Amino acid sequence: MPAHIIKYKAAAVVTEPGWFDLELGVQKTIHWINEAGKAGCKLVAFPEVWIPGYPFWLWKVTYQQSLSMIKAYRENSLKVDSEEMRRIRRAARDNHIYVSLGFSEIDFATCYLAQVLISPNGDVINQRRKIKPSHVEKLIYGDGAGDTFMSVTDTDIGRLGQLNCWENMNPFLKSLNAACGEQIHVAAWPVAPGDCMRKHPDPATNTGEQWADLITPAYAIETCTWVLAPFQRLSVEGLKKNTPAGVEPETDPDHYNAWSRIFAPDGACVAKADKDFEGLLLVDIDLNETHIPKAITDFGGHYMRPDLIRLLVDTRRKELVTEADPDGSNIATYSTRERLGLHLPLDYSSPHPNKDEKVGLVAATKGKPRESAKAVAINGF
Repeated sequence: MPAHIIKYKAAAVVTEPGWFDLELGVQKTIHWINEAGKAGCKLVAFPEVWIPGYPFWLWKVTYQQSLSMIKAYRENSLKVDSEEMRRIRRAARDNHIYVSLGFSEIDFATCYLAQVLISPNGDVINQRRKIKPSHVEKLIYGDGAGDTFMSVTDTDIGRLGQLNCWENMNPFLKSLNAACGEQIHVAAWPVAPGDCMRKHPDPATNTGEQWADLITPAYAIETCTWVLAPFQRLSVEGLKKNTPAGVEPETDPDHYNAWSRIFAPDGACVAKADKDFEGLLLVDIDLNETHIPKAITDFGGHYMRPDLIRLLVDTRRKELVTEADPDGSNIATYSTRERLGLHLPLDYSSPHPNKDEKVGLVAATKGKPRESAKAVAINGF
């Protein structure tokens, strides 16, 4: 689908999540979708695991301290085939806006660092899961599968990609997105501590300064894309909620709160949130601004040598349990997207409802799965 909307307004959400409270997180999400709609945006981008908030406490706790916090986190994670997600999809439809949403997805008994791209008609047109949780994140999250990791979606506002946190510095994922002709990218980040909190031997790449002003602009430069980089904010109350019981919380959140950015396709920073900014970080996107950078260094096209260097991508889902097709010649497979009902329109109602089947949840299918800027503070949640 060639983009037919070349110039439009987009927004990165810069605010504090509804810490570990699913219903509050949904309400805040709908609020900011509405605000972006009022501002005339065609796209609004949320941070990594915005719902129910990034579990920053993972980097601070012992095993015993983590258990009750992990339980509460799972209880407040979001199912993609839930009424909560349908409310968010309806908000996108009501505002005729694309929504890139980061959230903790719970599917069966596993949580994932997930993202969806919701279209202006409320359809989920991409569902992806972070391919590998980073370091202590493995205490909560599992790995994304082959059919849930592709990033770039062809839309009428351009070829739009989404990645989570350190995926944005993964050279293989950047190469894949460049090869997909990406034009605009959502680099979703969590809470980010400032370098003032770093202690040896923690590497410098594990700080907000590096994520915001090194890794993210590098992504823009190497892929020649517009990059929206929303970060979560943190307050004194948020610090308390990210501290295990019996431990004295930090009291100064300022160093967590200055990292949201938007970069042009040449890596120039065109919008920047300071430590006091809360609201929508806005940018006027012009897809034609990608032409000159890509004419010089399109690593997904003329400036690469696939006869010498190629990337193998496997989008098949690997099952714990498999079954043979009736004729015994193939292995039955299913698509996560179809199992969760994401291929169905919003508010779909089956003409032949099965009393044992939830709306939006379909059985496994056999066969192959589907292959310029300014900052504006808007009061609200």
